[in-house]
Amino acid sequence: MEITDKDVLMNAIEECAKDEGWANLAEVGVILRSKSIKYSKLSKFILNYSDFVEVRIDEVRQPPVAYARIIRGQNS
Repeated sequence: MEITDKDVLMNAIEECAKDEGWANLAEVGVILRSKSIKYSKLSKFILNYSDFVEVRIDEVRQPPVAYARIIRGQNS
């Protein structure tokens, strides 16, 4: 069975997930690059999967930190 970019993304988010399933996108990016997933900008790459990944930005932190989590209850 072929492993897709979507599979790698889901696994990376799950591996990095902490509070309530949120994963720091910087940590997710490290895993994606280590798995040879190609993208020019991580936020744009994630938008391709907005049907099963949600993103939030913590602007209280400086610089702001982006997080992603898998949307549960969906057919992914």
